[in-house]
Amino acid sequence: MQPWRWATVGVPALVFCGWGNSSQAADILIEFESGAMSDAMTTAIAVSPPPPVSIAADAHLLSFAPPLVVSEMGVPAIHNFPDETSPAAADAVEAVPLPPPPVPVPVGTGTSAKLPPPPLPPAVAHLFVGEADSLVARAVGSAEGTRTPDGKRTLAYYGHVDPGNQAWNQGTFSYQHGARSPEEADQKQLERLKSQAQVLHRLASLKALNLTSEEVLNGIDLANQAPIAALDRGYLDWLSDAKKMGLKGQEAIVWARTRSFLDPDTGRWNAPGLGNSVQTITQDQARRQRAIAQAIAVNRPAAKAPTPPVQVRSHPAEVTKPTPANSPEINSEMPEAIDSILSMDLPDL
Repeated sequence: MQPWRWATVGVPALVFCGWGNSSQAADILIEFESGAMSDAMTTAIAVSPPPPVSIAADAHLLSFAPPLVVSEMGVPAIHNFPDETSPAAADAVEAVPLPPPPVPVPVGTGTSAKLPPPPLPPAVAHLFVGEADSLVARAVGSAEGTRTPDGKRTLAYYGHVDPGNQAWNQGTFSYQHGARSPEEADQKQLERLKSQAQVLHRLASLKALNLTSEEVLNGIDLANQAPIAALDRGYLDWLSDAKKMGLKGQEAIVWARTRSFLDPDTGRWNAPGLGNSVQTITQDQARRQRAIAQAIAVNRPAAKAPTPPVQVRSHPAEVTKPTPANSPEINSEMPEAIDSILSMDLPDL
């Protein structure tokens, strides 16, 4: 064989055999080294102790809370320390005061509690003395047909059907807003009328009207019958106009009460329960005014408003002897002018 042919055949064979063995040896070395490293790492991980935990550092960071230590299973374990703490820890705990306990608020004393109504002015308060047996109750009840002028109860007091809206009325004031008895109906409506009487008195003061007891009682009765006619642009405005036209007493009251049922925006009558005509409304208002006048005549002392106290002068005043012309005995036998007015029985219009 020629030399060049041997070289051509031998080099590939050598390369094939040598490189194959070298690759296998490298694989074996790699496997050996990998297995040795894996065992070494396993041994190192298994024998490495857990990192130490500083209890003092944990207590400082957690404000004396028990530190957490990881157990072998990886579950946190809590160290229970004695209850005694150091003086420094006790001072740190006592530095934060506890908030005071909330003060219980009694029921009905909050901002939503109902406040008592303001006191009635003297010009109105005397009309409500006696509550359900007051002059207001007797006068309005007489106009409603539930009481007699002297205060006795009629059959209508215990319940009747309202002729206007067919509602069930109870008590002195024909109350129809739900009550368990006529007495409870009177109590509820008296509180309502007291509030409306205050409004009536305040509006009269703003209009510079000095109302008599009869005018006040008619205003209260009108508020019991139709609150808007009495407290809105109605009774007091028309009463002021009546006096400007020269009307007086009962004539002015009936005229003002009748026109209080005119709608101030449309100028039309707004009293469907009274027929919506000037004739029927006037008849009803005149009837109610006469009933109030009779109650005033029967209960005259209660109808008089209290007079303000008179200031006594420091020096004695001259005392004059009564003459026959102004003797009390003679004057007591003469009826007052208002008696003749209140005793008039006006015909129905």
